[in-house]
Parts: sequence; C-alpha cells; structure tokens
Amino acid sequence: MELAILYNSLVFDICLSSNSGKKLLGVIDHGLSRVLEVCAVSGQGLGSEGRWQRVLQEDTLEELQAPLHRLAALQGVLWLAANRLATAEGLFQLLNSAKVPEASPCHGHQNKFLSLLQMWQPPDLAESDPLLVQSVPELKGILWTSAAFLQGVQELEAGDLPAAVALLQTAASGLCSRRRLAQIFTLMGCCNLKMDKPQMAIQYLKRALQVDFTFLPALYQASLLYHQLGLLEAELEVLALLYQVCLRLASPCFLIQMELLTCASQLSSIFVKNCPSDVKYLLAQRNLQHLLILGWGPPPLQVSLCGELALPRIPEVFLEAASALEELARHRDAIAVCEEVATRMNGLIPERLPIELDLGAAEDLPGPAGSSLTNSAGNLLKRKRESLLCVLWRAAAYLIQGLAWAGLGEAKEAISHLSRCLNDLLRVHFVTAEQMGLSEAKVLPQIRQLALTGRGIQFLHLGRNKEALADFQHSLLVCPDRPSANLYLTHTLWKLDRRQEAAAHWQKLHVDAAGLEEEAERCVSFPIYLQPCMRQTKFPHTESLAKNVGSFLAASSQGP
Repeated sequence: MELAILYNSLVFDICLSSNSGKKLLGVIDHGLSRVLEVCAVSGQGLGSEGRWQRVLQEDTLEELQAPLHRLAALQGVLWLAANRLATAEGLFQLLNSAKVPEASPCHGHQNKFLSLLQMWQPPDLAESDPLLVQSVPELKGILWTSAAFLQGVQELEAGDLPAAVALLQTAASGLCSRRRLAQIFTLMGCCNLKMDKPQMAIQYLKRALQVDFTFLPALYQASLLYHQLGLLEAELEVLALLYQVCLRLASPCFLIQMELLTCASQLSSIFVKNCPSDVKYLLAQRNLQHLLILGWGPPPLQVSLCGELALPRIPEVFLEAASALEELARHRDAIAVCEEVATRMNGLIPERLPIELDLGAAEDLPGPAGSSLTNSAGNLLKRKRESLLCVLWRAAAYLIQGLAWAGLGEAKEAISHLSRCLNDLLRVHFVTAEQMGLSEAKVLPQIRQLALTGRGIQFLHLGRNKEALADFQHSLLVCPDRPSANLYLTHTLWKLDRRQEAAAHWQKLHVDAAGLEEEAERCVSFPIYLQPCMRQTKFPHTESLAKNVGSFLAASSQGP
C-alpha cells in the first residue's frame, strides 16, 4: 500500500512539477530504502543505481514485485527526462533479470534499449487498475516512444542521419501526442533536407502540418526550405500563415506525457520559438529582398536549418524600411524614417571611439577565467561594440538621407548629409585593425565608400569637378575594386581635360567596365539596407565613356 501511494503521488508530482529532478529522484530513493528495510538489507552508502541493483537481486516478497516494477517505470521516466539514457537502459536490463535481448530491428537499425523495453513484462501488466492514476502499460509505451525519440535526436546531433530517421520513424509509430508527432515529422524533414532530399523533406513537413497545423517550427522550417529551393511565392505564403498562427496559440496538458521525458536541450536549436514580430520582420525582409532581386539578380542563399530567428536591432529594421522606401523613390518618406534613427542615436555616440581589442582579446588576458581583469576587458569591449553600432546606424541613416536628397535634386542638402555620414565614421579608430574580428568593422568601409562616391557625384552636378575627383580617389583608397568609383574617376579626369590620365586609368581596368560593374555588385556582400545605395551610386554612362576613351586611344595610337 505504501508503494502504491508513493507511485500515485509521484505521478502527480512529475506532472505538476516544473523541475522533476533531484527532489523526485530522492523520493524514489527513499522508497527503495523502505523496501530494503523491510527485507532487512542495508542500503547505506548506495546510490540510486546501487539501490536498484540490491533491491532487484534480493529475494523480495512476491507482493512487492509489481509495486517495484511500477516504481522502476517512474525511475525510467525521471532518468529519460534528465537525458540519462544509458542509466535508464541499465535499469531495464536489471528488470529483465538474466534475459539478454538481441537488438531488435528499428526500421532497418538495431537498438538494444528498445528491445529491453519490449521484453520488459511487469508482474501486473494489466490494461487498467482502479488503484493507479496512470496504468503501467501506458507508461511502458511512453518510455518506449521517448527512448526512440531521444536516441533519434542524439543521432541527428551526431550527424548519423539514416540512424536518426530510423529511430524517429519508430517513435512516430509509438504512443505520443499530436504535438510530439508533428515534432517528429519536422525532425525527419530536417534530416532529409540535410541528406539532400528536399522533396522527401517537403513531404514530412506536410505530414507534420497535417497532424498539427498550429505547430510553428514546421511552418518555419517549410519557409526555410522553400527559400532554399527558390520558391518565393510558396515561402511568402507559409510566412503569412506562420504569422496568423502566432497570434492564436494554445496547448493542452495532461498528467505524465511524452513531453515531460523528451525536453532535451538539443531540441531548442531546431524547434524555434516564433513570435509575431519575428515573422512580420521575415515577411518584410523577404519582400524587400524580392524588390532588390528585380534589379540586381538573386543574392547568395543564406539558409540555416537550425538556430533561432535572427531578428535585428530596431535601428536596422528602420534602415531597411528606409531602403525599401528609397527603392520605391519615396524619398521624403525615407528621409523621415532615417531622421528617427539619427535622432535616437544622439547622445549615444562618443566624440572619439578608439577600439583596441579584438573579440578574443579578453580571453587572452592574464588571470583566471572570470577574474576582475578579464571581466573588465570583456565589458569594455561590449560597450565599445555597442558604441560602434550606434555610429554605423547613424552614419547609414545620413547616407540614405543624402542619397534621398540627391534623388529630389537637392545637391547641397545631399552633400551636407553625406558629409555628416563621413564625419561620424571618422570618430572610429581601430588601433589593431588587422586583428579585428568584429562584423561591424566590415560595414564601416562600405558606408564610407558609398558616401564618398555619392558626395563626389553631387559635386559633379554642381560643377565642382576637383572636389569630386578627390572624393572618388578617396573612395578607391577605401575599396580599390569598386567599379562605380573607378568609372566615375575616369569620367571626372576626362571632364577635367586630363585625358591621358583618364585613358591610362581606363586601361588599368583590364575588362569590360559594364561586365565588371555587374559582377562586382553581385559578389560584394553588403547589408540589405545598403543595397539601394549601391544602385544609386552606379555609373550610368559607361557606353559613352567607353566610346570617348576608345576614340582617344585609337587616335593616340595613330600618332600625328
């Protein structure tokens, strides 16, 4: 009777407890100690595994066999919940006494643990017992399904994809909820995509959604898959559905279920927690990328099967919105959005920002890990990195504003804002630039190059050709391979009647200027909010320049 009460109370405790760990394991240990006490056997100094071995090897009373097996089922539940599969396997080896199982087939793979669970026959394996709040056959089915699922996840993490698929197929045939079945099919879809079987992956993701249409990770993985396959309309449709489902979500709960046993930490990298703001941003970003593709061609694929959604910081979202407005020639709207970014950054940017440490420098500092010296250096770098982000965001806002004023035909306003952009970038000084691992450091020269080229273009419109020439020259010092700046430099030299220099610079390009321009634009990995700026600084008169320089070179070769 005592063990029956212990079993029932543990079932409720496991169901209701947010942490079914050490405390509940201690309750089971106490129950085993009471059994050993009744049998007049000492269990002093033994751990959980030792107690089970002592209890199951002793000649305990016949009436204790069934309660002990029930308690062992809960012990297996807690060990699986703690992802201690090997320990749980050892327990069920003891429960099967001297029986040594042959590893049973698991959809083409052999698995000892599942065989042990199949062989396990508790003495009172009845379909129902009015004294028990949850039947042992039900627990056995949940243990078997959970063991297959957890081992499938382990194989997926280890990279053995065929074994993972086999174990997950086994789990799908077991006793699990609709939500867990949707998770299993989603994982099988991920496995098949990694095995370069996209059509099979689509089928499994469809099955996941047929089982549970509200399972967000399946919808998200489907959007990534369609993105990788280049099916834009399907991707946007799935993202729209994902957003709708995010707004209404509910999850039922009942006693001990498979979810309690299979909350492995590895799953968090695959089953992303979606929220409406994440999905709205994905929809906006994909539509902006599609808008840019219309003029630039497809960008490189950047698809991740695992990992959380990378929702950017709010200023970047504003900058991307401004870029989209600028791409649609809504110049004043773009200026207003950028003004919001620039205003919010005021007061967050220092007069001068020297950055002396690379990302790994804090780890190389003397002193033990976690020392005050190491922590101080790490915190300093974090603060400087945050300041660098603020500088880049405001500089990018001024850049987009400058090009928007240029689009309105206001050359002086454009020059003013582009100069503000350049002045902000001059605040940053990399003391050890060659060692910098900061991704933000790669964006800084991109913004500087675009601002110099854009300002040079406006100087040309105002007839200030020498100032334009200086900006194009400085632009090429930042990014020597930028085709637009090279072409503008050649064009400006030509306008200044320095035709010999213009022809010499033209010849240094070596290849057709238009082809070089197109290729470079596609290869350079600029942030999405800078891509419309690239288009606005593209040289528009390549053919006429080529004709003029070609005529000059032909005349020069003929001589007087």
